[in-house]
Amino acid sequence: MATLASLGNVEHFLRIAVLGRTSTKDLQDPTISLPRQFNACEKNLPPESQIVAYYYDIESGRADWDKRGTGNAHEEFEIPIPRTGGIKDLLRDARNPNRGFDVVMCESIDRIARITYFSTRIEHELEELGVPPLAADEPVVATRRKLKNATTVLTRRVKQGISEWYVLDLLEKSWGGCEVHTQAGFNIGKPLYGYRAKRTPHPVAEKRAAGIAKTMLEVDQTRAAVVRRIFELRIGRSAGYEAIAEILNQDLALNPPPEPSNPARARGSWCGGTVREILRNPKYTGYMVWNRHATKRGGNRINPINEWVWSPEPTHEAIISPEEFSAAQQVSGHRARRRGKSAEQRRPTDYRLRSTIRCALCGLRMYGTSRKERIYYSCHPKRGSRPEGHPAATYLREDLAEGVIARFLDSFLLGAQRTGRLRALADQLQEVDAAELEQERATLAAALAESEQRKSKLVRVFELTEEFDTDLIQSVVERQRQLSRECQQLRVRIETIDDALRSRPDVRIVDAFPCNTIDTDRLPGEMFRRLLQAFRVELVYEPERRELTCNATITPTLVQVVQKLINEVANAQKDEKPARALSAVRVSDVARVGFEPTLYGF
Repeated sequence: MATLASLGNVEHFLRIAVLGRTSTKDLQDPTISLPRQFNACEKNLPPESQIVAYYYDIESGRADWDKRGTGNAHEEFEIPIPRTGGIKDLLRDARNPNRGFDVVMCESIDRIARITYFSTRIEHELEELGVPPLAADEPVVATRRKLKNATTVLTRRVKQGISEWYVLDLLEKSWGGCEVHTQAGFNIGKPLYGYRAKRTPHPVAEKRAAGIAKTMLEVDQTRAAVVRRIFELRIGRSAGYEAIAEILNQDLALNPPPEPSNPARARGSWCGGTVREILRNPKYTGYMVWNRHATKRGGNRINPINEWVWSPEPTHEAIISPEEFSAAQQVSGHRARRRGKSAEQRRPTDYRLRSTIRCALCGLRMYGTSRKERIYYSCHPKRGSRPEGHPAATYLREDLAEGVIARFLDSFLLGAQRTGRLRALADQLQEVDAAELEQERATLAAALAESEQRKSKLVRVFELTEEFDTDLIQSVVERQRQLSRECQQLRVRIETIDDALRSRPDVRIVDAFPCNTIDTDRLPGEMFRRLLQAFRVELVYEPERRELTCNATITPTLVQVVQKLINEVANAQKDEKPARALSAVRVSDVARVGFEPTLYGF
């Protein structure tokens, strides 16, 4: 066990390197937070010690290990503390036998990282190097001048666990709030091209008084016409992104280019990337959609479709129809078959499952390739970004995958035997969701009753008190305001749950979909992809177990699309009675019902 005596030189002070971190540059002020952290360390320095180095970063404590200490956000602020380096520099210097410090100190142990694994990993590495970490909010153990004992370890682990729990709990609640926000039709972020923000008063009185408002989308007719033009060029001419951009750039007055949030990045013209983003954005169909991009830790990559959050019904005026949006997504298939110089060079040309299969180990899309007259889908990530345990390359035969998909379509989506299975899955989802919602509502109702009771007790204070002073009145009034805010928040959450209970998935959506057995082997590639995209089919391949998981999402907007498509591929459906109209199905009851069947192995 390291001690102060063993670390410090008797002729000199104990040399301490302080470590600080603040999460973001947007929601926090590093010029205040970091000096406060270091002041806390100075006030709790061990005897005969002094600070000799300052290490700090402006980054999330939940960032992956390889991304810690690599940012330069600190350069954007005038922080009144000389920076020796970041967390990576601290560990590098600690490995040097001639390092200039004996101990590392931070304000609190959770400042090292918000993930317990990373925090304890850094703590262990520093201890192994002979520079154990101290925390300003922990007393230096006096007995035999040890730096920590059993109680210190227990306290640290509890604090690290609480810190990680707090962040995850906050993220879960924030996620739930964004889901409700989206389902209510409110926009998050800058309005997409073709729309402008329509401000609505904030439901919370205090935020409304402060001028804070929520925003929905309303059509900007000039730019909406450009969006329609883009989709017409894509669907009617099968034009590529760059080709569409060139056409739009011929008349910028008629086709005003998008304006980025940062005016310094404005290029004043159209580019292929901007056209691609417009063509891929489902908000143009009138539905509010959130969580399309993994912005925090995924490098802004597109999330799987089954992770998107959709409003249960249209919330703003549509610029294009769902059918037009779906048709625009198919154009890339036509274009792919035109590449190459000859039929022999293009074969095999039709990767029927492209952009549909994800690797379960790394989350990347598997790409099509051919070997010895067979088509495969492969995942081959770069060495530096390959997750631990991921093989150098994985391969999945297309014919085996299509066999799994055929059984999946027949058993769960289109075949005659699917009705019972689909209803059972939907009923199970209803029961689970309803039980959780009702339990949460009961908890909130009990909390509301308790808060109301506390408000009544505060009134009793005035009834039983004969002499009043200013401090008492101010305290009671302030507490009354706090309780009133709590009650209002609880009522809003209870109303949200009541709405969710009233709009649970309705299994009648099963009856609205056509019932056909389709021979997928005989379907042309383009038609097969249209069928998969209509149901938003996504496949996840686990190479170690050789298992393929099939996922599909059924929404009311696709009922008519799928009916038309099935009639087309099955040479017209021969039902005795017509399919139920979309208006007969409660849209809010059936939105975003996902089904995950048993894994198929081969």
